[in-house]
Amino acid sequence: MSGLRLEHLSVHRGPRVVVDDVSLDLVPGEFVGLIGPNGAGKTTLMRAALGLIGHKGHSSLARLTAIQRARTAAWLPQMREIAWPVSVETLVGLGRAPHLGPVQAPGPADRAAIAAALARLDLGGLATRRATALSGGEQARVLIARALAQEAPVLIADEPIAGLDPAHQLSTMAIFAALAGEGRLVLAALHDLGLAARFCTRLILMHDGRLVADGPPRAVLSEENLARVFGLRAFIADTPDGPVFQPLEVVR
Repeated sequence: MSGLRLEHLSVHRGPRVVVDDVSLDLVPGEFVGLIGPNGAGKTTLMRAALGLIGHKGHSSLARLTAIQRARTAAWLPQMREIAWPVSVETLVGLGRAPHLGPVQAPGPADRAAIAAALARLDLGGLATRRATALSGGEQARVLIARALAQEAPVLIADEPIAGLDPAHQLSTMAIFAALAGEGRLVLAALHDLGLAARFCTRLILMHDGRLVADGPPRAVLSEENLARVFGLRAFIADTPDGPVFQPLEVVR
């Protein structure tokens, strides 16, 4: 299985530093939550790590060829637009493209991967529906299934649970945790700190383009970090169901 190493990664937009000298070593088996307020640089960091935008420093993924990268990392961007009125099954099947030749038809292994991804996202009953006819939340689940069908050892997702109902937020986070348990690396930008605290094995906190904390959820979600970065006071406690986190008030 593959991980992700970033060495002194920086991204500039004109004179502005959007990501400032970030070094990270993410390993298989981790479910890493990338957290921080809006504008912290989370999306830019992930896009630079994938080699999708110009950057300084080094990323182990950006060094790969396009086909190697597609077989190593699945990317779920924040913007989720389904342009073609194809069936859900066909759209999920696009995740198999890195494993197929230009005119190669999906084989048994590909069909099994597609079926498994549909089942994992509870989409079996929608397989023949037009993807563009689904609700926004259903479309989001279809695109997550497409990323899972890719069967890449690394999954990088930008706000993957935004727009999902509470049940599907929980089930999606459980799926990502299970993928990490199977030996994959999952890196997801998240705004729901409660779900991040419960499901992630590690949190990376960004603020103003800089890495300001990295470690277990309870250590990163400290009273000091919450006040300094988010301007929040929150309740957090360990329970038999895992950590419970609830923002209480803005303290700025």
